[in-house]
Amino acid sequence: MEVLNNLDLSQNQIINVVIQALATAPSSPVDCQVYFDTNYRNFYTWSAANSTWIPAGAGTMAAGDGLSQSISAGVLTMKVNVDTTSLEIVSDVIQVKDGGIITAKLAVDSVTTVKILNAAVTFAKMQNISAMTVIGRTAAGSGVASEITLINDVTLATATATNIATAGSVKAYIDSVVTAVGTLIGAFNATSSSIFPGISTTKKGDYWYVSVAGTVNGVTFNVGDVLIANKANPSTTLVADWIFLETNRDQATATVLGLVMLATNTEVQTGTDAVKVVTPASLSARTATESRTGLMEIATQAEANAGTDDTRAITPLKMVTYVATQLSTGNYAATIGDGTATAYTVTHNLNTLDVVIQIRKVSDNSLVIVDNRASTVNAVIITFAKPAALNAYRVIVKK
Repeated sequence: MEVLNNLDLSQNQIINVVIQALATAPSSPVDCQVYFDTNYRNFYTWSAANSTWIPAGAGTMAAGDGLSQSISAGVLTMKVNVDTTSLEIVSDVIQVKDGGIITAKLAVDSVTTVKILNAAVTFAKMQNISAMTVIGRTAAGSGVASEITLINDVTLATATATNIATAGSVKAYIDSVVTAVGTLIGAFNATSSSIFPGISTTKKGDYWYVSVAGTVNGVTFNVGDVLIANKANPSTTLVADWIFLETNRDQATATVLGLVMLATNTEVQTGTDAVKVVTPASLSARTATESRTGLMEIATQAEANAGTDDTRAITPLKMVTYVATQLSTGNYAATIGDGTATAYTVTHNLNTLDVVIQIRKVSDNSLVIVDNRASTVNAVIITFAKPAALNAYRVIVKK
């Protein structure tokens, strides 16, 4: 595809672009034209002022301390200078040669970190710390390590941020907490009882499950409901001392009231009931037609063609029919190019600014990119950067 006018990207990026690659320079170049030379593996830019191709990077780099450069056939080569005594380059890697670091570089005044002779710290010396302590740091940031106290009892709740707990103390603490958690006591018959369950040893969190449905102290229970003590040794008559969980209700159907009642197909199609629930099956029965409102009423072909109804849906068939009709009456084509002009006005008489414009070469039917705009509802203007050859381009206008 050719671009026959300047392309303004409005400061946007060109992504994944490949510059023209050639073994020889392009003929008849224009100023600032660029190509990639596949022999010298470099980019070249044509300078009309100098009448020559200038390689990328030429004259923009200079050798300095530790670097040298050379240019051959437009290719710039930079090298790192090493003395080959203390530093060397092997397989493009700079490395220190054997014996390259002299004794003076390891002197005490030349090294800021503390050096410890081999075997100067023994295991016996490391063992000489207080019992039930370890060496470390509990504070963030830099600082000095010190002895940290180990906790080896059940007082983990009083530990501080500077202590470390042993496995035994952690286990003892968790065991003490777990023993205070409520447990399942057993079944509760809500029919034969007039009071809530509970004994003097009941802990907060102890719970019972309802085995027989009934009502106790004004609270209705179904099988599977749960009673949870909200405090230790709760009252057997005070509702506030308990937490009640409903875990079981009858399955809802279209005729049985449960958590919800299901609507019938007729009720769903009527669409007036505000309390019953729609199922997938009943929703499927609420189909849309041209004579009945369902999920959406289907528009007639006339309504689809008119385009004024905002409440009915267009089917794929009606859309294809409409588009086919528009395509048969909404196209215009013309051949342009006189060898002298760069701008051409094409009158299409489609009576709309909403048009799509394409331009292709007559010689091979390939698309080209040029400036184009709808100047009026019945005309468009096509603009080239250079005069268009005689009858060289075909303009297609669609609405």
